[in-house]
Amino acid sequence: MPGLYEAAQRPVPEGWRSGRSGDWLNLFPVDGAGAPRPGSPQQGWKIHVSACLDNAEKTIAKVWDYCVPRAIPFKFVPGPNALYLRNSKYAGRGSSGKFITIYPADDERLHTILRELEVLLGGEPGPYILTDLRWADGPLYVRYGGFVRRYCVDDSGVMVPAIEDSDGRLVPDLREPAFHVPTWVTLPDFLRPHLDARNATTTNDLPYRIESALHFSNGGGVYTGQDVRTGEKVVLKEARPHAGLAADRADAVTRLGREKTALERLSGLGAAPEVRDWSVLGDHRFLVMDFLEGRTLNSFFAQRLPLFNCSTPNPTRWRSPTTPTGRCASTPPSRRPSPPCTAGAWSSTTCTCSTSRSGPTNNPSRCWTSRPPRTSTSTSVR
Repeated sequence: MPGLYEAAQRPVPEGWRSGRSGDWLNLFPVDGAGAPRPGSPQQGWKIHVSACLDNAEKTIAKVWDYCVPRAIPFKFVPGPNALYLRNSKYAGRGSSGKFITIYPADDERLHTILRELEVLLGGEPGPYILTDLRWADGPLYVRYGGFVRRYCVDDSGVMVPAIEDSDGRLVPDLREPAFHVPTWVTLPDFLRPHLDARNATTTNDLPYRIESALHFSNGGGVYTGQDVRTGEKVVLKEARPHAGLAADRADAVTRLGREKTALERLSGLGAAPEVRDWSVLGDHRFLVMDFLEGRTLNSFFAQRLPLFNCSTPNPTRWRSPTTPTGRCASTPPSRRPSPPCTAGAWSSTTCTCSTSRSGPTNNPSRCWTSRPPRTSTSTSVR
């Protein structure tokens, strides 16, 4: 089948089952009745393997040939298009870089798999997985999390993936773009040196003090800071290697290098910030520029959009049938914040602005504030 890696087209091995789940192709060993083998944990330390578009094919071939004879469950992204989207500029930072997931039975097997796969894959390039702890120099990463689909409702009323805490309660399985260990879990001793190596890299190694974040994407962050040598305010633009892919498949480092070249060609014209520095920290590139006061391009466009810039505003033109006295009542959308939707409401008609000419126009993306509360559930699929 076109668009799939060779491994995704292989016949399912005898004694195994496969199934699709979102972006993933899951493979797991089964018993004689076709059910998952007993004794598999519902959560624990999992291994993620990172890969680029040009080495993904050989990476999954090696992992398949390693896991199947040893009856180790795993899943992978089966084709290059899905992998590209997972590593693109505005892909979720919590899932970026995750090409293969391997489920060890316990900590001892975890250690064995990491050491043996390092021999097979060590040094292969791939995006850094922000949620995980990197093993050696990659492309292997580890994180404690769920092995099966279980859900709970978080504090904001949203249904999220869940794991059990030490009291047996389902709690959110956090997948934020920073490695952390649940409070009731002990980090295995063999992972400690890798955590120490991770923590040894800090922004203190830069001659700039980062003060705030302006923007985040899968390619990196944009920060305001101060040059500690001069006290001047600067902007630092970060680029992560092999991540933040653009339409031409260029990663964030390549694109930031292009931006640096363009800015240098405009130097001295007063039309763009001056380049101050080009630094490397933990494999990440940083372009340091002058800080210029101003407004964002999006806000400029929004104010000048003819649709929202009426010379004689009509107070009855913008109204909400459900909130007649709210912010939708008389203020055009370009000049007001999000409509005051009722918390917990999950309806495309909660906040509706209408015009005298075109009738009601729903904007669900601005009105859906939270899903209705649901009970915790568990689904035993890998």
